[in-house]
Amino acid sequence: MSGARRVGFAVAFAAVLALRLAIFTRFTENYDTQSYGEVVRALEAGKSPWDTGRYNYSPVWAGILVTLSAASRSAGVTLSAAAGALLLAVDAVAAVLVFRLAGRGARGAAAALLFFGNPVSVFLSTIHRSFDSIAILFLLAAIGASRRRPLPTAGVLAALSASLLVKHVAAFHPMLFRRTRRLPGLGPVGILVPYAVFLLSFAPFRSAWPAIAREVFAYGGLGGLYGTDVLLLIPGVPFWVPRALFAVAVIAALLLLRRAEIEIARACLVLFLVALVFLPGIGRQYFVWPIALGSLFPGAGYAVYSVVATIALVAISGQAPGLAFLPGWYGVWWAVLLWLALEVRALGRLRNAGA
Repeated sequence: MSGARRVGFAVAFAAVLALRLAIFTRFTENYDTQSYGEVVRALEAGKSPWDTGRYNYSPVWAGILVTLSAASRSAGVTLSAAAGALLLAVDAVAAVLVFRLAGRGARGAAAALLFFGNPVSVFLSTIHRSFDSIAILFLLAAIGASRRRPLPTAGVLAALSASLLVKHVAAFHPMLFRRTRRLPGLGPVGILVPYAVFLLSFAPFRSAWPAIAREVFAYGGLGGLYGTDVLLLIPGVPFWVPRALFAVAVIAALLLLRRAEIEIARACLVLFLVALVFLPGIGRQYFVWPIALGSLFPGAGYAVYSVVATIALVAISGQAPGLAFLPGWYGVWWAVLLWLALEVRALGRLRNAGA
């Protein structure tokens, strides 16, 4: 990469960082950051985080919140500010991982800038302060580790386990890290380790199992506004139908992606897109799931999704009350569907080229 390009990328990254910091300083409390405080207060009162009705994850994020709360008190800042600082640092590290996964040089710098400067990423980490990005960071680390030879099995398993422990947004992705004839990976026992670690994390909270079952394993996001959940608006359609469609779609995607033997980063991206198309429930924080991996394979689908998801985030957040025509939840769904269709076509071309 030439000196002029290095300067150009450095200026672009500095501008994005300045924008993120400017937004950071103007942030006000929202439902999620208030929930973080509720979780800390519940733990300090000797209760479980799931008793708040606002916590749907393993106990690890609750422990991180307690640590952030103590640090914020020492520093004289709010818990939301401490969480925002952590998420900004996480996005910066994720940008470095994207840079390495994309092959370094100009291509890597462009991919990292696409991620770090993507409005969806900026909105959800800096304004909404969703911590999905931490789970995705560990997924990126697992992808990076899986490329090394000989395969560092312990490192891949540790990264995948950490991803699920923080937030299980990549709950199905460990199954993509499989072993095939042409793509070395984890064995059938190895892919079960992250799930075992996730389940064992709840062991110290056995007395809270009813709340854990309700808030973690039965949680399905916001229903009735997105994707296949619209089927429930048809009289007589059972509640389980959208859930069954989601399960079938994910299983089919896993089988087909394994058969295609494509590069693990692209397989992870496609699985996120399948999940977003067939999810029976939704939350705005889910919009960030494919952004980091999508920056590795930019194209029309990535561009359309980024624009539509950004506009939808503005509309859903009520920051443009006079613009009722802006796309909402279903605008994002159609954008994901387009992106998935384009990815499937691209995979078909790659398969034909390989043949």
